[in-house]
Amino acid sequence: MYDIVNDVSTAVNPTETTALPHPRRLPESAWVFISSLVFYLTVAVYLVYGEHYYAGDALSRVANAYYVLFSQNPHLGAIGMVWNPLPSVLELPIVALHPWFPQVVTQGLAGDAVTAVLGAFAVTHLNAILRTFSLPRLWRWALVLAFGFNPLVVLYSANGMSDMMWVACILGTYRGVLGYLETGSLRRLISGALWLAAGFGMRYEAVPFGACVIAALMAAQWGRTERAQWQGSGVLLGAPIVFAGMVWIYFNWMLMKDPLYFLNSAYSNLAQTSTGAYMTRGIVAADHHVLGALLYVVRFGFFYWPLFLAWPLALGLTLRRRADRRALVLVAGTVGAELLELALVYQGHLGEWDRYFLEFIPNGIVLTGWVLSQAWPWLSRRWLVWRGMALAVVGALILSGSVGTYFALQHSELGHPDGQVIDWALAGRSMKSTADNPFTEDQTVIDYVDQHPGMTILADTFTDWPVVIRAKHLNQFVITSDYDFEAILHNPRGRVSAFLVPEPLGVATLNAINRAYPNMWAGGVSWVRLLKSFPGGLNYRLYQVLPSAP
Repeated sequence: MYDIVNDVSTAVNPTETTALPHPRRLPESAWVFISSLVFYLTVAVYLVYGEHYYAGDALSRVANAYYVLFSQNPHLGAIGMVWNPLPSVLELPIVALHPWFPQVVTQGLAGDAVTAVLGAFAVTHLNAILRTFSLPRLWRWALVLAFGFNPLVVLYSANGMSDMMWVACILGTYRGVLGYLETGSLRRLISGALWLAAGFGMRYEAVPFGACVIAALMAAQWGRTERAQWQGSGVLLGAPIVFAGMVWIYFNWMLMKDPLYFLNSAYSNLAQTSTGAYMTRGIVAADHHVLGALLYVVRFGFFYWPLFLAWPLALGLTLRRRADRRALVLVAGTVGAELLELALVYQGHLGEWDRYFLEFIPNGIVLTGWVLSQAWPWLSRRWLVWRGMALAVVGALILSGSVGTYFALQHSELGHPDGQVIDWALAGRSMKSTADNPFTEDQTVIDYVDQHPGMTILADTFTDWPVVIRAKHLNQFVITSDYDFEAILHNPRGRVSAFLVPEPLGVATLNAINRAYPNMWAGGVSWVRLLKSFPGGLNYRLYQVLPSAP
């Protein structure tokens, strides 16, 4: 009865209004994610359309997704069974727009969009991790901004490469595992386990990284929980990545008849580096030299130099009695993330790219944040002037880490080729005609193919993807993932018109045509006739298949 009277009185006296509820605000994590995503997408558009910058490996992953949907034999196996498949899987929905918006493939925008999303996830994870450290807001935001605007982080959150996707998985794993250690929430541990499994879908570095984090998780609980709990948490964290690895091995065995095809393939990292195409002075000095390999890897820590202070401090602080043992996970993860690179450089099988060491940046920033969180209770009891000086010094330290990244990239052994890319992007200099642009020398091949739409060409997309994805008609090519590629390669008569052959130098020696017919490019095969030479780049030659062919 009171409610009815109250409603009537409100209607009679319209000046008396009830208080309206406040609109719900987006949580901080949503704002961090959205703002980061918009920023990285903007940088991606600038790099592609303003600077004509394309990352070759990123475009090749987009190409794999393209073959899955649009090749003569659309099938998921066309994603390739060498490199981790998750980047291409995530790009599939965007690549599906190719008939209406070809640039998602021809300019790699599908990959750029995925890295922007994962880059935004990385920043969001980092902010959430630092919040659990109870840092002063100024320090926390300084660390988040130092990471989000770090030159390498910005570049790899906008160029389609798998490296920032992998960093997002590292930080997602930390977020889940540290949250579990802090609250005991199994939901958070499962979240970390799923991010770790996703990391395996991005990069093989997830295997040693996961092993170290799992060991650290159990060690952090040793003597503090029951045996069943620390053992069970390790099993729960490791189960998804073990399952993901077994599925990957199974599909390699089922499709390629070799469970370790990703390791043994003619296109694998081991095969490519065995050609000597990626050997630099630093890698040669570290080849089968333990100290040299260790120094080669460690010096990339200059990408975020405060790591050299934070890592030993964190390790020492965790050894205290009743210490916060969460840092064990960060210390172990920092080592685990680089173990594969250390093994590969020792064996002489690591490429020359600095991107393999991008993990030093998020690991350095998280460790720095944890060490500062341990120092803050002591600093908060000092005089206001002392606290202000400490805040200023720490802010300068954090900023100097990201500024140091830029200067480290100017060193030829640390910054190849990203130092030049960042310099040119900041200067507004177009990269359209640079040697690192995968389309610089291939346009003449594409133009010729488009002018002969009736010609059917055998092409190995390991090397020829820049031509294949930009030609008007993909089905004009018989490509590596087609079911009958191997059969046509050895018996081409009446099945294809021509072979597209790169000069057999460097990694192009691994091209399937060069492996099957090592002398074809030089004119040493009698049943083909040279149609056209394309000087520059891979020095392609197009050979017509004659009636005398097999």
